[in-house]
Amino acid sequence: MAANKVERRSPRYVAFRTGNWIAVPVIARIESHRSGRWWGHWFSKHTPEGHFKEVPVEHVVALECDDEADELLRLIRAGRELPAEFLQRLHVIAD
Repeated sequence: MAANKVERRSPRYVAFRTGNWIAVPVIARIESHRSGRWWGHWFSKHTPEGHFKEVPVEHVVALECDDEADELLRLIRAGRELPAEFLQRLHVIAD
């Protein structure tokens, strides 16, 4: 009996914090998967309109629905802080 193949889909949006001294929250929209790497736009208070670069694959929090990501992106673009309970879930990664 052949085993069913399970197609693992990557999330559309992930979140993490980056920085050495001050952790900056980032929402990244995955645009491409090439050679086992994720590429997409990073949105943060420093890049509210997005900056295209490689997206980390480890220690990120997948956002389950586009509505959640859209609300977080609205807050970033408006220059507002993200909810504290959300920020507590995020890991800090090296930039």
